[in-house]
Amino acid sequence: MEIMAQIAPPVPPDEAERLADLEDLAILDTEPEKEFDRLVQLATTICQAPIGAITFIDSHRQWFKSRIGVEVAATPRDLAFCAYTIADSERLLEVQDAETDPRFVTNLFGPDFPPVRFYAGYPLQTREGSAVGTLSVMDVVPRALTATQREALAKLAHTVSTHLTMRRELRVATQSDRLTGLPNWFHFESQFDRCKASRSVLVLVRLKTVGQITSAHGFRSADAMIKQAAQRLRSCLKDDAFVGRIKRGLFVMYFPGLDPEDFRKTTAATLNATLCEPYNIEALTLVCPVHLGVAVHPDDGAKLDDLVTAADGALQVAIERDEPYVFFDKAVDNQLSRHYRLEPQLRRGLRQNEFVNYYQPKVDLATGAIVGVEALIRWIHPERGLVSPMEFVPALELTGLIAEAGGQVIQRAISDWWKWRAAGLDAPRIAVNVAAEQLRGNNFVSGLQSALAAVDGNPAALSIEVTESILITNMERAIEILSEVRSLGIPVAIDDFGTGYSSLAYLVTLPIDELKVDQAFIRKITTDPAYLGIVETCITLAHSLKLKVVAEGVETQEQARLLRELECDQAQGYLYSKPVPADELARMLPLLARPAVSAVPAAGLVLGPAATRPVKS
Repeated sequence: MEIMAQIAPPVPPDEAERLADLEDLAILDTEPEKEFDRLVQLATTICQAPIGAITFIDSHRQWFKSRIGVEVAATPRDLAFCAYTIADSERLLEVQDAETDPRFVTNLFGPDFPPVRFYAGYPLQTREGSAVGTLSVMDVVPRALTATQREALAKLAHTVSTHLTMRRELRVATQSDRLTGLPNWFHFESQFDRCKASRSVLVLVRLKTVGQITSAHGFRSADAMIKQAAQRLRSCLKDDAFVGRIKRGLFVMYFPGLDPEDFRKTTAATLNATLCEPYNIEALTLVCPVHLGVAVHPDDGAKLDDLVTAADGALQVAIERDEPYVFFDKAVDNQLSRHYRLEPQLRRGLRQNEFVNYYQPKVDLATGAIVGVEALIRWIHPERGLVSPMEFVPALELTGLIAEAGGQVIQRAISDWWKWRAAGLDAPRIAVNVAAEQLRGNNFVSGLQSALAAVDGNPAALSIEVTESILITNMERAIEILSEVRSLGIPVAIDDFGTGYSSLAYLVTLPIDELKVDQAFIRKITTDPAYLGIVETCITLAHSLKLKVVAEGVETQEQARLLRELECDQAQGYLYSKPVPADELARMLPLLARPAVSAVPAAGLVLGPAATRPVKS
């Protein structure tokens, strides 16, 4: 077909900002989503058009996120009607007959597709300025929209734009470290996948005396120092290098394209000197030495996990030798790793019952009643006392002891629940956390059945909690196993919602009963309207799917009040109680008028290898 004209669409004056906004949405080349498909279907129905699409315009193409009546996934930008629409982000672009308009070619979708004669598109605006894409309807015959149809198309486009804005806010909130604003681990991982070079350097940076500074001057001073350290790390970045924060005083840096010898000669010294400069925190002047663990790609690993493991091994050596930085050395025995060195103590602790269960209540926000508890593992070391779960839980996982430890958690939970009932207490359901290895195992469900047998098969004793990252690795397997768990009468909760992949679409398909909103969101709802909006969206979405919602990390009455106004079902956090031993929790539970239970089960319950993972702290 002869093309009438080759007039290039105008380039918006804020093109660089528009493209950055589009990239920030992280939506290009993603899978179809039901929310967008429904809106396109609604637009074509209202406008009585056979073709409809939600498109995004990058530097060279028009890409279809959702489409009806179109077979191609993208078209060149300079042939796209939508390339004109984004230039005026305030109004509808309607082309009633493309053959009479010299701006447009008529074979938009190729020679095998009838020429598009009619087009109506409304811009998708997510900030002030030009739009990132469009919601459009098309036809192969000339026509015009009615006033009602134009108004409806505008409203639907506004809905799409609002969804995109909320999507970005949720993604930013879940991908950024709350304290420093640096990428969290999940965001860092995605950046690594995009920027991985043929040869590069990955560095773990540990602030040596964060714990001592916290003890001496308080956590606020330590937090202020960590924030300043993050700013200094940013100042050391060049070219495509980037940095993220893993936890308290631990950062990860990636230098794509950097030669290891260049890092050894210049970058390592620069990092060390920059971070060891005194920190001015109000009236304090603090100094915090650092240790660096360095791994080289691809020598020490082709994947990020392998590189981080290597860098962590090097970091442990740097700490032990008190050296400013150490490169990973394959000749160094991995048994030097802190986690492996902890293994004999962990095995002894499991044999000698040094691990205990603490329980944190879940409270009904409407009544204030305890409606459930979460079992959290604690280690009472004979010499060190109470050891932080952040230290020993990763070691349990790395050494393969997590299943045994999880089995003991279930044994104690079942025993405690039965004792509470025997004492005439209103024993709440106990939630236990599940590791990825357990969910993938063949004996997970049978292990739960064995556990329930100790309480006459009563499913009111247990529920399970799984994180988003566990589910997303094998969605089909997760759906199969969770369906079997629910068939036992055991409810299933998504834990720490918002800290992983946060795909709202997968919630529709998963056999779950409860959504736990991560404390990172709850802590900011009283100070940041964006976080309040995100939590409200999560609650509304969960309720529309008939799910209960639990807010984690509730610490203030104001947070609780807002959550009640948002009709959140339950809350958990220090406002109500820190995690406490079983006997202390028993004192919180009201008595019930029920027949006395004749016996308490013996201590040694037998569980399969798929005991529930007790990883939360």
